[in-house]
Amino acid sequence: MLETYFSAAKMLGHLRSGPSGPYLDGFAAALEQQGYGPATAVRYLRAAAHIGHVMAEQGAGLTDVDLAAFDEHLRTCRCPRAKGGRRNHHTIYGARRKRSAAALLIGA
Repeated sequence: MLETYFSAAKMLGHLRSGPSGPYLDGFAAALEQQGYGPATAVRYLRAAAHIGHVMAEQGAGLTDVDLAAFDEHLRTCRCPRAKGGRRNHHTIYGARRKRSAAALLIGA
């Protein structure tokens, strides 16, 4: 499902290799089913991948997503693959949507 929004093999590999990777296809499908446009879905998927990496660096799992900690991270984010997914409403909302989706997909 990620191929609907990303075509570069390198980006697909990056997204799928991170902590959020196993859940991003399902998240992409949910975004499409809910009528999100491609540009918004891409931003939310990037935010979901980003938060997975940040939570892993903090020793937390996807079911332990702390949006306040992620918001704090975004204030000084220098993650090389964030692709402009720094502090803005799309990043936080995408992370919130991913947290909800993770809870459903993981069964937490």
